[in-house]
Amino acid sequence: MNDLWINLALEDLRDRYRRTALGLAWIVVSFALFVAVKVAIFGQLSSVPAAEFGLFVTLGFGLWTFINSTMTDACTAYTHARHWILGTATPYPVYILQSVARNIMTFMLVFLVMVAALALKPSLWSPTMLWAIPGLLAYALCSVWLTALLAPLCVYYRDLHHAVQTFMRLLFFATPILWLPSTNGMLASIAVWNPASHFVAIVREPLLYGNVPLDSWLVVAGINLAGLPAGILAYARSRSSLIFWI
Repeated sequence: MNDLWINLALEDLRDRYRRTALGLAWIVVSFALFVAVKVAIFGQLSSVPAAEFGLFVTLGFGLWTFINSTMTDACTAYTHARHWILGTATPYPVYILQSVARNIMTFMLVFLVMVAALALKPSLWSPTMLWAIPGLLAYALCSVWLTALLAPLCVYYRDLHHAVQTFMRLLFFATPILWLPSTNGMLASIAVWNPASHFVAIVREPLLYGNVPLDSWLVVAGINLAGLPAGILAYARSRSSLIFWI
């Protein structure tokens, strides 16, 4: 069981890109091309230097990719494994961890582009940048309880999956990825009230500006503290009935 969820996650990625010329490299190529186009277009509208804006977008969109895929895949963690659930006695946490591992593996490939962009960072590196590491650990913790929470809810309420997808599309434009909060008072207010902005900030701020956003850390810590028991409760309450819902 210890290795099963990792092997299942790897198999999911292999199946997704099986018989393609580039294989998993498509993740890196598609992300890099998307960022390049966005920087070329929206960089014309930004007042900050091109190098800073390019790194701002690269880091922000890389982090958003993980946040978005975690939310949407959490909804299908159980339905994706429907045949396994009906045909085997595999413990349900395996499917939760499978979804989490698959997104982490994908993000590790995206992170290669982010590291390449950081290598071109014009300012000096500082020890403060290491604060990005606990930020990424907070992402991993959040992805576990979020999957444990949404997976059974989306099995029982099938419309919830589509609602989450729609919500995430709208949230993308309300998150400072292609725009800087400091450029407009209204945008700054939107960023403050958007939880995704704070999740992005705890990793991007140390890497890009060498700052530790304490306010964002308080928001992220509060969300994780509230979400962890909610995820545990959702899993405990649903595991005996899940076989009938699926």
